[in-house]
Amino acid sequence: MSPRVAAIMQPTFLPYLGYFHLIAASDVFVFLDDVQFARRSWQSRNRILGPGGEVMLTVPVQKHDRDTPICAIEISDAEPWRDKHLASIRHAYAKRPAFAEGMVFLETALATTGKLADLNRAIVEGAARKLSLTTEFVNASDLGCPGHRSEHLLAICRAVGATGYLSPMGSHDYMEDDGVFAAAGFPVAFQGFVEVAYPQGREPFTPYMAFVDALMNLGWTGLRALIDEMAARS
Repeated sequence: MSPRVAAIMQPTFLPYLGYFHLIAASDVFVFLDDVQFARRSWQSRNRILGPGGEVMLTVPVQKHDRDTPICAIEISDAEPWRDKHLASIRHAYAKRPAFAEGMVFLETALATTGKLADLNRAIVEGAARKLSLTTEFVNASDLGCPGHRSEHLLAICRAVGATGYLSPMGSHDYMEDDGVFAAAGFPVAFQGFVEVAYPQGREPFTPYMAFVDALMNLGWTGLRALIDEMAARS
């Protein structure tokens, strides 16, 4: 059997570069959309770098019960938030080298309506294809896997036929405490992501922005080269 590495992350709005670094290093990427939605999380917001510093872009969502899973969260279109986001992005990046190609992508990707998870997947998967990444994408909500925390993650890995799990470093402590993967003898590696500075048109470099920042400064070709460089350093 050929190795098949799985990575699992909650669907994030305009995620940072480490998200795509994880996608590039995996054969199958699972959007963990069957867990509880958290307000004021990266599930519905992220940062770009405006003329005056960091600017937070937030997708408004409709009212929901506290235990509603991410896959069931509906976007609220009561206000023209897409127009506001695009205006903020134009204001921040109109003078950057790859503004035109980045804006064409965002105008299309942000047009997704309905559920927040669908919007986030459309942006992430669309960007991955622009980056020529061939990773397979799956929604956890389509798998019906049982369990909580590490047990749930292991069930997902098995459901997608993975032979190994590539985990974000932030999950290291609780996965070690749970001991589920170790007990099952299921191979786990932890992502070694190292941010690499790129030209932002200002100094000093501001790390961990939404991938939009790198896209507007480098274009798709330059962004792919940056992700490859991060992989080489990790």
